[in-house]
Amino acid sequence: MLQEQIMVGQAHLTVINEQTLPPEVQRRFQELRATGRKAPNPAEVRSILVRAPNWVGDAVMSLPALGGVRQVFPQAAITVLAVPRVAPLFSEHPEVAEVILYPPGPEKWRRLWALRGRFDLALALPNSLESALGLWLAGAPARVGYNTDARRPFLTTAVGGRKGLKGLHQVFYYLGLLTALGPVASYTPPTLFLTPEEIAAAAKLLDHGNVAASGPWVGLSPGAAYGPAKRWPAERFAALAQELQKEFRANIVLLGGPDDQEAGEQVKALMPQPPVDLVGRTSLRQALGVLANLQLLITNDSGLMHAAAALRTPLVAIFGSTDPVATGPFTSQAAVIHHPRDCAPCLERTCPIDYPCLTDITVTEVLAAGRAWLMEVA
Repeated sequence: MLQEQIMVGQAHLTVINEQTLPPEVQRRFQELRATGRKAPNPAEVRSILVRAPNWVGDAVMSLPALGGVRQVFPQAAITVLAVPRVAPLFSEHPEVAEVILYPPGPEKWRRLWALRGRFDLALALPNSLESALGLWLAGAPARVGYNTDARRPFLTTAVGGRKGLKGLHQVFYYLGLLTALGPVASYTPPTLFLTPEEIAAAAKLLDHGNVAASGPWVGLSPGAAYGPAKRWPAERFAALAQELQKEFRANIVLLGGPDDQEAGEQVKALMPQPPVDLVGRTSLRQALGVLANLQLLITNDSGLMHAAAALRTPLVAIFGSTDPVATGPFTSQAAVIHHPRDCAPCLERTCPIDYPCLTDITVTEVLAAGRAWLMEVA
């Protein structure tokens, strides 16, 4: 049964450095145009509802927008409305007072109706018609979102010109929505928060793997929910794992959600020295704790990639059909491997010509990138 809400506890906080928006981003933001009702007076806003994106990676990339909301409305309580698969990402965020689950099926409409009268302002971070309709049902008098997907009637303030943000990272796409509320001059990179207890519990989870190696913990994330055009071949992940075990005596742990189990099994079956297999065996919060304990993550473009970046875990990200400029790991502690082709990034889920953007990426290339990080933390 879905828990109705997740209350925020005492988080283990890390230092987040606020950064000035790059000049090109500032210029693009100036071209956005808000139409409709004027933004509410910050002094009059006491409670804000933020409808979160529906996928782990997108939700992580939206985190700076929460900090932006706090800059404009320093006194307001921020509540996040999120589908169950991403809600745990927000449960320890210092800017979030409450997380409300957005359940599937007819129950979601009843829950939205029950929120009427609670919020002065609501933001729709997803572009869907449903997200704007939901905020209208929740009865917030001020409702802000991008002017897309025929949802203008449900928004009191609609932001136009979003196509002018093409070529920027998705982080800035979410931040751009806040220009309807006030000036946006700075931001904090995506950051996830864990309690010390969560980090310690994840370390014990790894220890229970009973591995014999004495080297660093290296995570492999061979899945990607988007489709095979994001997935580097299983045999190459397995060969990479063997090289890491040989060179660094690395402890290998496989990570992913329930939908990634087939990819994980394919990699594990090809490894002579078995890994710790946690694919589909952890909650999202447990997976975050494991990521925080790793010395390195090697991953496809996935939600776990973005989570590792937001935890400042060193990582190597492998990109195929998707665009690392728009959705790459938003951190300085990442090496991105991507072989652009005339046909890539195509953003397709499958490939009719046997995935050359992925098969061109060699084990040697990925190993070299991983080696650089492991030598740095050794």
